[in-house]
Amino acid sequence: MDFYEVVRKRRSYRVFKPDMPEEEKITRILEAARLAPTWANKQGMHYIVVKDSETVKKIWNAIGQKQKFAAAPMFAVGVISESGSGANANGIKYFPLDCGICFEHLILAATAEGLATCWIGWFDETKIRDILEIPKKYRVLALTPLGYPVKQKGEVEERKPLEKIVHYNKF
Repeated sequence: MDFYEVVRKRRSYRVFKPDMPEEEKITRILEAARLAPTWANKQGMHYIVVKDSETVKKIWNAIGQKQKFAAAPMFAVGVISESGSGANANGIKYFPLDCGICFEHLILAATAEGLATCWIGWFDETKIRDILEIPKKYRVLALTPLGYPVKQKGEVEERKPLEKIVHYNKF
């Protein structure tokens, strides 16, 4: 699948088959995330791959929206420390941006592999940290269930046309 097709097909899935993705696919997805650019190439991201079914259930409970999702066999969790990144001249810390870039690489790679994801931002970070034994210096900023979709979706719903969101030379 070419890059633009991947971007068009990337969707959020909430229902998954229970089948575990193949190890080769997981490795390629993690490699894509690893290659993402980060502040000054600090490469501060860490990824936790959760395949243990009991731990997966605990993560669903920490998300608190179990009824909206079904059967995902695994999770990918992205963590980073503030010291794993930098800040710009205005003092804006870039660790959330580094995480976002890396995790988007992961999610797009999963789409290219025929897998389903749903970037989850609503979760109890303390519970996730405890479940996965994440050191306190790291922030849990991204997680996604990962698996095969029960049914494929088409391209993303209609988006605003470029002329409504792109500005040249000034706003």
